[in-house]
Amino acid sequence: MKEIGIDHSPHTSLSGKIHSELRRLILNGELKAGERLPSEPDLAHELGVSRNSLREAIGLLQKEGLLLKKHGIGTFVTDRYPIIRGGIERLSSIGSFIESQGHSARSEIVRFDQCVCEERICEFLGLEEKSLVYVLETTKYASEIPVAVCIDFIPKSIVEEIDPNIIYNSVFEGLGRHYNIDIRYAECDLISTSCDEILSERLKVESGTSVLLLEQIHYDVLDRKVLYSKSYFPSGKFTFKLIRRR
Repeated sequence: MKEIGIDHSPHTSLSGKIHSELRRLILNGELKAGERLPSEPDLAHELGVSRNSLREAIGLLQKEGLLLKKHGIGTFVTDRYPIIRGGIERLSSIGSFIESQGHSARSEIVRFDQCVCEERICEFLGLEEKSLVYVLETTKYASEIPVAVCIDFIPKSIVEEIDPNIIYNSVFEGLGRHYNIDIRYAECDLISTSCDEILSERLKVESGTSVLLLEQIHYDVLDRKVLYSKSYFPSGKFTFKLIRRR
C-alpha cells in the first residue's frame, strides 16, 4: 500500500486527520478501487496512531461509501462514491457546480491555441470550412482532485482576440463578463465513453476507465452558435442527475 503521512499537529483530531488523508488518497486514485487495506493493527502501527483513532476514521469512510469492510476478509476501497453529484438542468460553469458541492474549485490551462477548425466542429458551430477557432483545454479540480477535462472551441468570427488567462476558470462566464457574449442556452449530448492514455493521465485514473462526455453547443441571445465544448468526467468521481417531470 502507498505510504501514508499523518500530520500530528494539535489543531485537528487524530481520527479526523487519518480520515482526511485516507479520503484524499482514495478520491485521487492513489488507493485504487478493490485495494485491500492492511489489518487495523498493522495500519495503526504503520501510521503511528492508536487503533481507536484509526477505527473511528475507517468508520466514517465506511459511512461515506469509500471503504467496505468484509467480515473475516478485510477492508477494501470501493468505487461507488462520486466526489461531485447533482443535476445539470441549469446552465452554469463547472467551477460553480463544484463549489455548490462544498469543494474548492480550480482550473489549470493545458493548451490554448488558434487553429483551423475540424470539419465536424465546423458543422456543429455552423462555420464555413477552414474557419479559425480558438481551442482552450483545461483540467478542473475539486479540492485539488482532478474531476474533469474540458476542451472549448470558440469561433474567431465571434471573438477576434481572446486572453485565456481571464476566461480559463469559466469560459461560459468569462465570455459574458469580458467579451459581452451572453450565453442563454445549450444543446447537450451525454455520451458514455472511455479514457485514452492522455485523459487517464490528466484525470489520474486508469486507461480505459469509463467517462461521461458532455458535448454542448452554446447559443447567445442572438441565437448564434458561440461555443462548442467537450467535457470529460470520470464516472467514479462525477455523477449527473436529471429531473424528469410529466
